[in-house]
Amino acid sequence: MRKTRMAAAAALAVAAPAGLAACGGGDDGNVTLRYAFWDDNQRPAVEAMIDAFNEDHPDITVELEQNPWDDYWTALDTQLAAQSAPDVFWNHVSKFPTFADQDVLLPITEQIDQAGLDTSAYPAALYDSWAYDGEQYGLPKDWDSIALVYRIDALEAAGIDPAEIEDLEWNPDDGGSYVEFLQRLTIDADGDNALSPEFDPDNVEQYGVAMSSSTGQTDWWNYGVQNGCELQPGPFEEYTLDTPECVEAIQFTADLYNRWQVAVPATSSNQPNGGLTYEFVSAGQSATATDGSWTLSAYRDGLDEGNLAVGPLPAGPAGDGTVINGLSHAIYAGTEHPDEAWELVEFLGSEEAQRIATDLGSVWPGVSSLNQGFTDYWAGEGVDVSGFQTAAEGPNIGYPLSLNDSVYAQIAMEEFNEVWLGSRDAQEAATTVAETANAG
Repeated sequence: MRKTRMAAAAALAVAAPAGLAACGGGDDGNVTLRYAFWDDNQRPAVEAMIDAFNEDHPDITVELEQNPWDDYWTALDTQLAAQSAPDVFWNHVSKFPTFADQDVLLPITEQIDQAGLDTSAYPAALYDSWAYDGEQYGLPKDWDSIALVYRIDALEAAGIDPAEIEDLEWNPDDGGSYVEFLQRLTIDADGDNALSPEFDPDNVEQYGVAMSSSTGQTDWWNYGVQNGCELQPGPFEEYTLDTPECVEAIQFTADLYNRWQVAVPATSSNQPNGGLTYEFVSAGQSATATDGSWTLSAYRDGLDEGNLAVGPLPAGPAGDGTVINGLSHAIYAGTEHPDEAWELVEFLGSEEAQRIATDLGSVWPGVSSLNQGFTDYWAGEGVDVSGFQTAAEGPNIGYPLSLNDSVYAQIAMEEFNEVWLGSRDAQEAATTVAETANAG
């Protein structure tokens, strides 16, 4: 999920005047559109794209409304209920199904057809994430994937060649080369690693890996994909995370905490109140983290220059695999200016606009042809982020789409937090989560 401490600290940047309707138009023929987003790190790119849009649309004024992640959805729900939502806003796949089902989004299937857009420019899994009941409700804004972020100095101190990351694999029996890799990076106060008979697991100064996810997106979902687990058979179908392949991946994640003791303890990382992975890595408490590409700036800002790199996740018994995700631009169904709102969304989904974000290193673009450009930007910053690109372009599945996502998110956090603490059986937790979420 696109939630970071930095985003959560951002204040509402531009507040809409009290009583403002969805959008306005003056007597001079000019139109004002409200545009809502949450990530302050992306503001420079957003402003640059709006400036480019206005070069050909000088009669459309775009007012920016920014709320941090937690406040963003509360405000949007309130605005939708009051029929005063922004004309165009960032949408997340966890929220999309409910919005589409409630008819608060404007379908854009007809507009896409009339414009003759080549939708193959977008990764198919991302484009299809915004379809519901035969209609398309968004164009991909960006994508993200999960990879292994690491401190270069930690690997050097352990005598590990970063090239080893390319061939790591795990299994549920002995953990494979991945667990051994993490054991070499887990160091106690006396300097002994977790492979040493002298290792003290009660006095660890650096753990091998940090994991922190309220849903599973940045930890066990990916091990699940690597183990042949299907989180659901298809979009909007029931959760099937109680199958043996999924449960085995959940147990493997728990084993990283409790059996092998190579992960930052769940007492410190369990959400919603625990620390986030980049905080543990930046503080030197962890050598690596399984995390999403949207957190790159947080790692860069927290580490010394030249000390950050990203490699692929390990392969599992079923091979490579990750979960990908992305955002879209949605149009409020109640907008007074749907044509102008579509013009803005069409532009923001174009290669021209997304190249602006790419060149600023803002976010991975939703247009596939620009992927390498974003990798190149970060290479110019001295950071190898190819692990994220490898994950996105390799075997992957999309973020689960469900009308019961909010139910899943709550019960999954409650149940799996206990599994990570070692106080709940993985199978029992998975069964409870699946049954509760599927019941809605």
